[in-house]
Amino acid sequence: MREISFGPGGKVVFPTKHHGDVTLSQGKWRTICSEPERQYYRFNGEKVATTLINPDYVRHHRSELGQFFYYKRYQTIRISDSVEVSPGNGVYFAVIIDSVTKRVCTVYPVAKPKTGKEFKP
Repeated sequence: MREISFGPGGKVVFPTKHHGDVTLSQGKWRTICSEPERQYYRFNGEKVATTLINPDYVRHHRSELGQFFYYKRYQTIRISDSVEVSPGNGVYFAVIIDSVTKRVCTVYPVAKPKTGKEFKP
C-alpha cells in the first residue's frame, strides 16, 4: 500500500502503538498533500501506518497536551510512483495524532525528531 486506501465514508483507521485507533479523513489527507512540495507524501502512505504501529520515538507535543509525535526512520522515500530515493542518513516520518479526537493531525518528513519529552505509557 503506497497510497492510502480510504473506505466508503472517506476515512481510514490506523491502529497506534500507545493511543488506540486514530482516523484520517480523505479531505485531511488531500490538505496535507495539497502543496506542490508535499505531493510526494501520497506515494508514502504506508509509512503513516507503519510509523503509528511501530514508532522509533513517541514524544509529547510541547503545548497541546493531547497531541503526540510518532517518529519512524526510513532509509528510502518515494518521490513518485516509480522513483524511490535514499537520503544520506535516511528520513524520519513524523505523524502527529490527537489522542482526544482520535485523529491524525498532520504528517511530514524530517531529518531528525524534535527534542521533547518522551512519551512513556
